Amino acid sequence: MGSSGASPWARNTAEYRWYGFGRYYAMFPAKFAHEIVKGVTRAGELVLDPFCGRGNGPYTATVLGRPSVGIDVNPLAWVFTQAKLRPARALDHVLVRLAEIGRACRPGDRRGRSRFERMAWSPGVRAFLRAARRELDWKTSDVDRTLMGFVTLHMQDKRGSGLSNHLWPTIACSPTYAVKWWTSRGLVTPPDVDPVAVLDSKIRRRYEYRTPKQATGRAELGDAREVLRDEDDMEAGLLLTSPPYIGVTDYWNDHWIRLWMLGHPLRKNWKKAAKFGNRESYEGLLRDVFSAARRHVKESAPVLVRSDQRRLTAEICQGVLRRVWPTRDLFVRPSAAPSEGVSRHHGRGGRRAKELDILLLEAGDEMRREWAEKRGFFSLD
Repeated sequence: MGSSGASPWARNTAEYRWYGFGRYYAMFPAKFAHEIVKGVTRAGELVLDPFCGRGNGPYTATVLGRPSVGIDVNPLAWVFTQAKLRPARALDHVLVRLAEIGRACRPGDRRGRSRFERMAWSPGVRAFLRAARRELDWKTSDVDRTLMGFVTLHMQDKRGSGLSNHLWPTIACSPTYAVKWWTSRGLVTPPDVDPVAVLDSKIRRRYEYRTPKQATGRAELGDAREVLRDEDDMEAGLLLTSPPYIGVTDYWNDHWIRLWMLGHPLRKNWKKAAKFGNRESYEGLLRDVFSAARRHVKESAPVLVRSDQRRLTAEICQGVLRRVWPTRDLFVRPSAAPSEGVSRHHGRGGRRAKELDILLLEAGDEMRREWAEKRGFFSLD
């Protein structure tokens, strides 16, 4: 095990640049992920994250010399995670593919099929997005998946920062709300930008320090219960994850715009809503995932779960973890997000999200217990 260090990576490094790739709700801060991975594992030990989101935990592990496996059921989360764990190493290959997509636009691609589309993107951008949606083989090609990560990242952004009229960078509001918002502010015409030129600049900046040196990592797209059931034993040295929080965000419909790029309809789909508002189903999800994960975690390996601090989510997480690992010692540490961020859009009035770190250690693991207590964890046993 190593010391956590005060700061994970310098800003002008490939490690730092790629950590921030992708926008997704409830993302691990870099300092937190670095602290845990470096503090409780050794180089070469595998890190498992069954609710990986945009992959900050698995990515941090690979940069620190730990192989990793991340799992998520959301295709957008998978694209971001896999692109960070296995980015296309050659900048030129990504830029050549970008130019090819620009040339693949068809006249019919420019047409706006709804008022939302016509106000969200200029005709040239609409054409590019449809060509990318049609042509990019993001499921199997590292180059195409990396480029798709850039397209989905910048297709929804603040006006002047990406390819769209003003849109919130992390979550997607409803098309009706967006149209009303734009109209009330006189933003009825989207910015007329060259999508190839904009993305060329964004990609070059991300690759300014090339790509980081990493241990082997992979992301799996699917329900963690099924993925873990079918996987051979991983013998992970750390389970590090943050499950969905009850009633906070709809992990499907809050990404509906970007999910359209990955083949889904350009509309919210309430049949696929994933807000996890039901206590029984939420508790069952955590029980099933952590029970399936237990087979893949070494007997001596720590388990760290970042939970919402609100009572219901925290109680359920602690209760499930105690039942799955009944002989472990349980420690907790309250924390707060470093900034208000997207929490203002989820009923928190802009207040910083408060979270609870739950750490399970093997009984008698004095070295890690001492490490945890120095970092603010306290025992509940």
